[in-house]
Amino acid sequence: MTTGSEIHTIFDLFRLLAAHPEYRAELRRHLQTEDLLNLPQQFRDHVGQFNDHVGQFNTHVERFDRREERVDRFIEEQQRFNAEQRRLNVESRQDMAQFKGGYARSETIRRAPVIAISMGLDYVRTLNGADLALMVRGADAADLAPREIASFVDADLVIEAAERDGETIYIAMEISYTANRRDTQRAIRNAAFLTRFTGQPARAAVASVRNDPEIDAVIADGGVYRHRIQERDLEPE
Repeated sequence: MTTGSEIHTIFDLFRLLAAHPEYRAELRRHLQTEDLLNLPQQFRDHVGQFNDHVGQFNTHVERFDRREERVDRFIEEQQRFNAEQRRLNVESRQDMAQFKGGYARSETIRRAPVIAISMGLDYVRTLNGADLALMVRGADAADLAPREIASFVDADLVIEAAERDGETIYIAMEISYTANRRDTQRAIRNAAFLTRFTGQPARAAVASVRNDPEIDAVIADGGVYRHRIQERDLEPE
């Protein structure tokens, strides 16, 4: 056995170092270089620097996130503004179309005598909804649906005119800024109803500033007369 500081084997050294911590520190100082001894402190210094960089990075990320949030909010506001602007543009166009359509209707009704003359007829009078309702009531219209009768009574314009020989003839006219197939079909149907209810001939007609190309053929064939509304006639005086 070893006593005191006698060392005969490596295990004796281990036991001695275990019993004397100050020996371990001294032995470490002799065995390790100064760089190795400073590694723990250097590591802690590097860790501290790294944490500082991480903190700075997180600060930049937070600032970037805030800027990104502001950009996102700006984009959302811009999108809402654009949507509102589109809605207002559509409503403005619709309002203008309604205004022009209403003005076209009133102007065309006012010019009913001119329309009759342009069709080679003598103007007699313009029929209103009450006149048309009485016309339906005095005829056999039991087979017609209520919506058909209501649509006929709400016709845009019905003119009572006369041929050169004095025979009564009616004009069933639909009025639109842009005439389309629906207008020609309503005019043709209303002309047929007028003949059915009165026994007198009737002609279908449309009044418009523009025409949908799909109705060009029926106008060219003479199935529907077209009265052209001039754009300048729709300008308020």
